[in-house]
Amino acid sequence: MLIRLTYNKVDILTDDHQLVVSHSRLYGQYRKSMKWQPYLNLMAKRPLALKYTTFYDQLPTEWQTYFESCTVIEKQEALKLLATVLKDYGFAKIIEALTIASEHGHPSVESIKQVFYQLLNGRGIRQNIQPKKTIPNMPEAVRGLAHYDQLLKGADLN
Repeated sequence: MLIRLTYNKVDILTDDHQLVVSHSRLYGQYRKSMKWQPYLNLMAKRPLALKYTTFYDQLPTEWQTYFESCTVIEKQEALKLLATVLKDYGFAKIIEALTIASEHGHPSVESIKQVFYQLLNGRGIRQNIQPKKTIPNMPEAVRGLAHYDQLLKGADLN
């Protein structure tokens, strides 16, 4: 790897002088800057390591909470979504999309993406329809395998 320094940028290059990533140059001691967007697709390959990165600590709490309840596949897809969105947009709209998509439980990545593009294109969120017949109340669906632990209580596992 090669590093090219200019008055306002630090560029990381391959041995063939191809640009890998470019960072704004900071002046002064002990200053740090990191553009995470170029690395999110790489992080998606190992999503279990996400919570051990400084990127995770810098994430808004809404996204940290979302990632805590995601499966490995969902984490991969969510990181790819963030990589795409953060190229051109900041966190504000994608946080809003996550919040809206989460109103009825844990959303899929596709739901977040759909709400994001609705917000982005000015179409807004559609109002809930009011059915003419009453809909029966359903118990809330719970994610995970914790409800199966009750079956194993008192069982001899040896």
